Amino acid sequence: MWKAIFLVYTAVFAVSSGLMPGGFQDVDPNDEGVKGALNFAVVQHNRASNDMYLRQVAEVVKVQRQVVSGLKYVITVNMARSLCRKSSPQEVCEIPQSAQPYQCTFTVWTRPWVNEVKLLNETCPPTNDV
Repeated sequence: MWKAIFLVYTAVFAVSSGLMPGGFQDVDPNDEGVKGALNFAVVQHNRASNDMYLRQVAEVVKVQRQVVSGLKYVITVNMARSLCRKSSPQEVCEIPQSAQPYQCTFTVWTRPWVNEVKLLNETCPPTNDV
């Protein structure tokens, strides 16, 4: 009887607080897992671009995480063309004031315990348009 009451109480609390197991939750952009997932997504974004310059994150707009046989991150960022050429990548690349930002949403799935990362989806305007 007590187990049933506990389960009902737990379910009601989870629903009222918005913390459903398997649901997406907002995450701090400074979280180490977020940083790793975002870095992976940006590297993949730059590899797919035909531009000679690297694109960088100008601003993190929103980050959500879901626990699904690993961690799925949905990261929305504003990107911009940097001053760094792909042929000579640097740790820090300046984004000029005149750069036109564009918004991308990356969906990244990770299983850190087996060192696996996949870019599941990328929604951005074509890079030659921005």
